[in-house]
Amino acid sequence: MERLGSRRVPLRRCESKDSVSWAQLEFAGAAPFDDFAREHVLNRKGTGVASSEPQLFDFSIWQHCADALADDVVMPKWFPVDLYTQASAVVHPVTGSASPTVFLAAEGTFSGLHVDFLHTHFWMTLCHGHKRWRVVPRDDLALLYPRYLCDLNPCFPTGLDEAERAAVAAYNEMPALGLAAVHEVILGPGDIVFVPAGAPHKVENLETTVAISANFVDRSNVARSLAEAELLGLVSEDPVHIAACFRGAESGLLSDLEASAPSGVHEPLRAFKARHGEARTPQELQTRLALAAKILVATGASLCLAGWIATRS
Repeated sequence: MERLGSRRVPLRRCESKDSVSWAQLEFAGAAPFDDFAREHVLNRKGTGVASSEPQLFDFSIWQHCADALADDVVMPKWFPVDLYTQASAVVHPVTGSASPTVFLAAEGTFSGLHVDFLHTHFWMTLCHGHKRWRVVPRDDLALLYPRYLCDLNPCFPTGLDEAERAAVAAYNEMPALGLAAVHEVILGPGDIVFVPAGAPHKVENLETTVAISANFVDRSNVARSLAEAELLGLVSEDPVHIAACFRGAESGLLSDLEASAPSGVHEPLRAFKARHGEARTPQELQTRLALAAKILVATGASLCLAGWIATRS
């Protein structure tokens, strides 16, 4: 992780269990990565760190630090197709797609109960430390009394601790809380977890953790993702274009991506992205665009100078 050096990274924190933000995560500004890691992670080991410490959460490797990390990242062989990556590359050709992303968090921090956007599936592999994962089946979502306040990402009146759920159920007359199934696993270094689309989940960092993850859309969830994108498209522009890409995938793109996937092996990140329409990282593309712009400006200036000289002679 030291390869990220002093580049600025956005931070998030869970300041209050009453927060209605997605995953109870509030933005906590930005800081040079090495300063954040030293102050809020490395110097906090064994100190009983508060859960409100800032975290590096869901920071895009491909968009922001491919030069430092991309050549060492491989995509798991179990998830070789991602229509969301392909669609993002089409809709945002300069900034590109986000996944995979990196996480760094201190012991005691967490992300609150949440559901991932656009009915995407999710995987996470742990590089260091241990995380406690608790996942509720998608069909039990209604038992958690979700509240939709400003978009299709619900917030929840309580967490998943049995005592917490029992107290809320008794006080607020929410008896269904106790009926929701909760699956728990402790993720260790080298482990990978898969969370199916629409499944509420909560994650706690039992010690300092480093992880890599991705949200994705394949044949198994594209219909649900398309339906949500079309609904969001009624109030926002990007989902309209994402939905169009999902519909277009039915004409053969999805089958082509499945057929082009390597058989039974993990795939280097750059090869995975190239298969999905991103032969270059956003940083590489932006560098080329900046160079092309400089050449155009220089050419235009030369032509103007030549024209001026011609008029003077």
